[in-house]
Amino acid sequence: MIFLLKMIARLPDSLLYFISDFMAWILQYVFRYRRSTIDKNLLLAFPEKNKDFRKRIANRFYHHLADVAVEILMLSRMSSDNLLARVEIVGLDYLENCASRKDSAILLSAHQGNWEWMLAAVASALSFPLDALYRTLHNAAMDRFFMEMRIQFGAGMIPAEKAAKAILRLRQEIHAFGILADQNPRKKDEKYWVTFLGVETPVVIGPERIAKITGYPVFYVATERVGRGRYRVVITPLVEAPYSGNGEISQKYMDAVEEHIRLQPESWMWSHHRWRYARQECPRNMMSDQKPTC
Repeated sequence: MIFLLKMIARLPDSLLYFISDFMAWILQYVFRYRRSTIDKNLLLAFPEKNKDFRKRIANRFYHHLADVAVEILMLSRMSSDNLLARVEIVGLDYLENCASRKDSAILLSAHQGNWEWMLAAVASALSFPLDALYRTLHNAAMDRFFMEMRIQFGAGMIPAEKAAKAILRLRQEIHAFGILADQNPRKKDEKYWVTFLGVETPVVIGPERIAKITGYPVFYVATERVGRGRYRVVITPLVEAPYSGNGEISQKYMDAVEEHIRLQPESWMWSHHRWRYARQECPRNMMSDQKPTC
């Protein structure tokens, strides 16, 4: 399987994008890949828009998803120079300034644009290490494929379940820590509830907890598509210590995600079960001035 993917990756970009167009058609009209989830998410996010608007976004999303798939194959055979010629990075100086102050940084981003190209480009461009949190894929071969591809561009990988301890062990070194935290947390996990796209939405508590423990400044990294095979990565300050906690960082983070979704709605992962469950009743002994995490 991996050998076949690497052989396909050697095809010219023009042919890979032709395959992408065909793949998008298959996903949308033959397999109807997660169509009910996509329609439900778009209706929740854009209730004020008409059906034709949501249908156009869904159609463009399938094409974007297929493009991301073939672009990941392209990435597996790219050099850093080739990648950086396709990805413009704005705001890298914010992170270099952190390093000059002997301070690490937390980079929050989302499954928007091409997040694999974003990770590889920022890791290639930074003068100090970028470590990204990840969860192991169920398919061991695909997990190795993604791991090797990310490492080849200089990104370190930290298992999400060991993130806090790993980051604390690196306190004496300058690092950037990348986290994609826009997907739905497991129902059993601690979480904050924020307003996102007008919907009450659960958010994983980990990024906020890491920021509070370390005191590192938090940045948002947006990935904007500017053309087929071309992206702009924009790094902006999100929040700095001292942190009040209680969902402050989580709300600002999801506000930033929402802002960029509204700019390019087709490039977010509408096929993800983002609103899988509703808010549950909180424990009776929770302090009244605390942000609910249940």
